[in-house]
Amino acid sequence: MTTKLAEPNINNILEAEEITRDSVLTLRKNIYSSNEAREKLKEKVEMLYSSINKEHDSVKIRDDSLRLGICLWILGRIDEAINVLAAVETRKIGLYYLGKCYQEKGKYKKALECFEKAQRSDAEEVDVQLAVAEATRESGDAQKALKIIQHLSKANDNNADLHSEWARCLDNIGEYQDAIAHYERALQLDPQHQNTLFRLAYNCDLDGEDEKAIEYYEKCIQSMPTHTNALINLGTLYEDRGDYEKATQCFETVLGADPNHERARLFLKDARDSLTMHYDEELLKEHDRESMVLNIPISDFELSVRSKNCLERMNIKTLGDLTKVTEAELLSFKNFGETSLTEIKEILTQKGLRLGQALEEEQKSASGGLLTPVEMGEEGNLLNEPVSKLKLSTPCLKALGKIGIGTIGALVEKTEIELISYKSFKRTYLKQIKERLSSYELSLRTQEE
Repeated sequence: MTTKLAEPNINNILEAEEITRDSVLTLRKNIYSSNEAREKLKEKVEMLYSSINKEHDSVKIRDDSLRLGICLWILGRIDEAINVLAAVETRKIGLYYLGKCYQEKGKYKKALECFEKAQRSDAEEVDVQLAVAEATRESGDAQKALKIIQHLSKANDNNADLHSEWARCLDNIGEYQDAIAHYERALQLDPQHQNTLFRLAYNCDLDGEDEKAIEYYEKCIQSMPTHTNALINLGTLYEDRGDYEKATQCFETVLGADPNHERARLFLKDARDSLTMHYDEELLKEHDRESMVLNIPISDFELSVRSKNCLERMNIKTLGDLTKVTEAELLSFKNFGETSLTEIKEILTQKGLRLGQALEEEQKSASGGLLTPVEMGEEGNLLNEPVSKLKLSTPCLKALGKIGIGTIGALVEKTEIELISYKSFKRTYLKQIKERLSSYELSLRTQEE
């Protein structure tokens, strides 16, 4: 359970002579731990919009625009926040939150420009320098970001944010063991460090260590504001292990904060469908009973010596074996006549079985199952088949569905790296896919193609 923080006075923070990042961070945490505080902030946004529209004093307009932009960022209304903060980017804190907005939109180079401008106003401010390093890494230069972090570490070794970003840089350049050491250091300094918990969970998730991933994700979502991707990934893991109720709660929490979140809406529908599914226990019991009947040995029945000898020579030992042969096959065997056939059919009828029954069921199953090399025909036809034909595990099929891969042809167009890059896709699924594709002399696309 999350601990509700004492609600700060929104006006005291926003109307202060100097708005600080610490005060904004405190406000943001409280806004996401209280629906009442969130509604108050929405009211504040409307008041600021109204004030700006009526105001004629340019200084007052800039002040209110800064407050409004920060409020919009806190509420997750990023596009609005960018439009407002762009008008006050001459102020260091305005630049900082404009950079944060661009980060959330994935526009890392624009974010970096904002942070670097903010840094020029105060080159010694650690938070801004860390933001520069983060945006540098996100822009594709992890080595340069690492140098910034290492330089900062000389005076800020007890900063959890620094060690978390240090680990991210090392992750990006493939130094995974060193990265783990810095993730652990970040958690030593701050056991609830959200970004670190998320990255550890995400890495475990990719490696197929579901229990560890769940443990880290569960810790991650205790902090406010709740990490949206952590909730999505945790919900997916819950769903994979059949805990649909918890999965539903995760996706509903995301939609509570962002009703238009497309992935959460899609995943919630799947989880609810799974939650409402029920299994016919009587059908399962009937299946078990049928399996027991099929395993009854022929020797348990009073058959003629001739019938027993013939069946023994044909290596037919159980009732299940009898369902795998036809009348014609039995009659074609030496010394097996109509009398023996009648005996056999009467025994099977008593047990609700018949000759050739298993063969019919196998043919029926094959028509909707995995294609054999003979049935496969031209490769083009196979490529148009749904991925379900590969008989992959249910979690693997779900993961492929969530990233929009519905046919074998679409699957073989992907590289291993492309598949792994999807958050819902685990490395353990690759082995399944490669094995099934290789049985048809197919493979995933190589990186060079």
